[in-house]
Formats: sequence, C-alpha cells, structure tokens
Amino acid sequence: MKITFYGGVGEVTGSRHLIDADGTKILMDCGMFQGHRQQAIDKNKTIPFKTSELNHVLLSHAHVDHSGNLPSLTKNGYKGQIFCTASTVELCQVMLMDSAHLQEEDAKFFNKKHPGANIVPLYGQEDAQACLQRFKSFEYQTDIPLGPKASAKFFNAGHVLGSAMIQVDLQTPKGKRRVLFTGDLGRRQTILMDPPHIPEQVDYLLIESTYGDRVHPGIETVEGQLKDYINGIVKTKGKIIIPSFALERTQEIVFVIEKLLREGSIPNIPVYVDSPSAVSISDIFNRHLSDFSFSPEFKAYAQKAGDPFGFKTIKYVRTIDESKSLNDMPGPMVILSASGMCEGGRVLHHLSNNVGKTTTLVLIVGYQAEGTLGRKLSEGAKKVFIHGVETEVNCRVETMHTFSAHADRDDLLWFMKSLNPRPKTIFLVHGDPADRVALKAHLAAEGITQVECPEFGQSFELA
Repeated sequence: MKITFYGGVGEVTGSRHLIDADGTKILMDCGMFQGHRQQAIDKNKTIPFKTSELNHVLLSHAHVDHSGNLPSLTKNGYKGQIFCTASTVELCQVMLMDSAHLQEEDAKFFNKKHPGANIVPLYGQEDAQACLQRFKSFEYQTDIPLGPKASAKFFNAGHVLGSAMIQVDLQTPKGKRRVLFTGDLGRRQTILMDPPHIPEQVDYLLIESTYGDRVHPGIETVEGQLKDYINGIVKTKGKIIIPSFALERTQEIVFVIEKLLREGSIPNIPVYVDSPSAVSISDIFNRHLSDFSFSPEFKAYAQKAGDPFGFKTIKYVRTIDESKSLNDMPGPMVILSASGMCEGGRVLHHLSNNVGKTTTLVLIVGYQAEGTLGRKLSEGAKKVFIHGVETEVNCRVETMHTFSAHADRDDLLWFMKSLNPRPKTIFLVHGDPADRVALKAHLAAEGITQVECPEFGQSFELA
C-alpha cells in the first residue's frame, strides 16, 4: 500500500496523487499545470504512469488545476470511470469544454501571430466530450466501492460549489488505513460556502498549503474595499479589469457588487461578466441555490433577494463581438473575465488593450502561480508579454486576498488540530516551497511533527 505524488507538490497547480492498494490503482485529481507556456506544455503532456493500469479516478472539484488534464488521461488510454459530486459533474461539463475551446483558440491565435510556431492544443473539444462520458456522481458521505481492498467517500470541503474532500479507506494486513485528501480546503467563514466538514479517524492526511504562511483579511472587509475601488474608478472614468476564475470567484464578486448596487453604496456603473464559461457556471449556481455546499446565511439572502448573481443588473457577455466592443467603450466600467491567472481566455485581450493606460485598475482577486502573467502583474512588472507581444504596463495593479476561497494559515491549523486522533502522517501539497516550509514550522510549534513535504514522483508506504 503506497501513495505517489505526481503533481501539486512544491507548486499550486497540476494536482495529481496516486494510491496503489495492492494493485488497485486510484488516482486523486488530474489537474492542469499552469505557468510558463513551454513549461506548462511539457508538464501537461507528460503522464508519468500507465493510464491503462489505472482502476479508478476520484475528483475533488472542477477547477482546472484539479480537473483540467482529465481529457488527456482518457485520450491516452484510461477506460474507467471518474467519480465526483453531482455539482462537479455539471460544472466540469462547462469547465473542460471551455478549457478545450480556449486551447484551440489560443493555439490558433498564437500561431497566427508567430508563423511557423505550430502550437498544438493539449486536447480538443472532442477529447473533452469523450472524457465527460466517464463521469459518475456520488453525494457527500456515500460509500463508493473501489474493489475488495478499497472504498471512498466525499465530504464537503467548503471551497467551491460541489467541492469535496476525498476519503479513501484501505484494507491492509494490519487493519484499515484511512487516507484523506482535502483537495482545496475552504475557509471557516466565506461569502457563499459552508465551512469544511471535519472527518474522523484519519491516518494519512494530504492537505493543501496554498496560504500556509498568510492570514487573510476577514470577509467583513470585502464590501468596503470593493466599494472604494469602484467609487474611485467612477471619478477617473477608467476601467477595472478583474481577472477572475470562472468558478466561484466570479460568482462571489458579482454577488457583492449586486448587493452594493442594491443598497445604493455604489453608482449604477456598467458591470460586465465577459467569460462564456462564467456565464454558464453562474446559471448552474442559480439552479443549485439549495445545494449542501452553500452556507445557511447565503441561502437565506438568496431566498430574500431572489437574484443573488445579478442577472437583472449585471451584463453577462456571451459573444466575441460583444466582448470586442468593450474595448471601444469609454469608462467607467468593471470587466470580470477569465482566466484568473491571466494565462488564456478573453481577459488577455482586455489586458492587452488596457494595461498601458493610467486610468486602468487591474484588480487581482485570486492566487497567482509562479510564472503566470497574473503573478508578474501583481509583482509590479513594467513590461509583460501578452500573446507573445511585449506590452508596457502603465496601469495601477491592486491585490485583494479577501476573496480567497482557500484556507489561510490559521484555517489550516484549525482543521488539523480538529482531527481526533491526530493523523499518523500529514503530507503538505498544493503550495509553493516557501509556504509549505513555513506551514511545517507552524505545525512544529503546535507539537505536530509527523509532517512530510513530498517531491514530484516520491512514494510513501501507507501500511
């Protein structure tokens, strides 16, 4: 019985962890690596195990750094099923098809700008569609049989709609061993989600460490911050460009802006959601307002307001022509567009047209992995490459960590200290090296010392 780490270790994208239960091979997540174009291509094309030997795949949630390479898996020989929650199935139908479409379009655009480049998408829309046929859903806390020596359950992770912690129970010669993979762990208090469930009797814990050395501002500050940014841009008649993840972050921001508009805290400024996937995902959110992932407080507000995602007040952009027209419109306005790390999608066109203007505010609202355009902007780069073209950055760039759907240092410590009894071993995954090292030190200060920071390809015995 062993577990091997094939991604999301020493980095925050490309989540991929393989359990070998005496020949039954169970893969938890198969995410897409996001970073420098060539590095991302090389990492995403390489599958370091035989896909034909996999027996089961368990998916924590729909974000592409956890789900985005599943079409490559099925394209390269995986014949089994992909288990996740019902909401995640519905979200992946949007996310994976959009990922394939963006790859096709970005490759086409890049090759047009750079004749002879011959960039090829990792997978296409047909591959994504074939992959989606293998999805099967299970509700939270329902047994998932994985063979004679293994079973699994999903628990609410509190991160995004349908997100799950994955619990795998293994039968060994020395008795049962329980592995818990948190996926992306939510905060104790968020805008939309219920807090994470606390599982029992965990032997081996795989826990994310994205913000292992940072404490987020309280969510009670988010409305005031966003109100100040919007009122400021109204005065300068500029544009706020918000690179936003299509899943969860966009819906949170829209929810807060719609609430500010409803209360009259900001003027009736045009707000555009320019991401076809975000539009479709917002529709899914609206259909799932009673989902167990949502907090009681949000459900109560949604029932009272009747339109929590602003379908009557926010302009949801679907067509390319509508998107292009935003470049010629004067401010003030707010544009939310994917991708959240500025590595593809329509946001690149908005950034290309606006980062050179002093009246533009680029508002970073999510984690930016090393090497991404979003990371460079957040770190104050004066020149960046967008679609391979060097572009001067004259705009203002601000970062809001308040919206983060990831547990911060204190949330992570709370979760681990809540587990009773304490796990035999804790594996820190999904975090940059500095954050993992810092979190390990914080745990040591709490008397928790059985902690590992696995490297790519490293295996650990579980029995």
